[in-house]
Amino acid sequence: MEYRKLGDSLYIRLDPEDEILSSLTEICARENITAARISGIGGCKSATVGVFDMQKKAYDRHTVTALLEMISLDGNVTTYEDKPYIHAHATFAYHGDGEAKVLAGHLLKAVIGLTGEIVITPAPGTISRRYVEELGIRVWDF
Repeated sequence: MEYRKLGDSLYIRLDPEDEILSSLTEICARENITAARISGIGGCKSATVGVFDMQKKAYDRHTVTALLEMISLDGNVTTYEDKPYIHAHATFAYHGDGEAKVLAGHLLKAVIGLTGEIVITPAPGTISRRYVEELGIRVWDF
């Protein structure tokens, strides 16, 4: 993993075996980023996404291990319990059973297989999160 600051934004290159969420969390902690927008593309070797089930208050998880083309990574950085908190959704394209398929949802884990090109654009200030029991999720807390 390497990154450069250009203006206010951080341009990040993730390398094979880098896990996306933990890498971004590490950078945000190092750079003291407490509010930001995230976008990216890349090639992964595995990904787990979730679709939230309101009744269970948990994510239904879907994992694919293959060459995955990350065609969209979109999310934000806030804080939870005074630590960086990454909330991201992702869309991946891959080949399965001889045809093109798509995996999409709330990003739970993804490991780079080729490269990741991600931009973090910080905002001034801090946005924190609080847990809402009846929803089962962490929401922005202004």
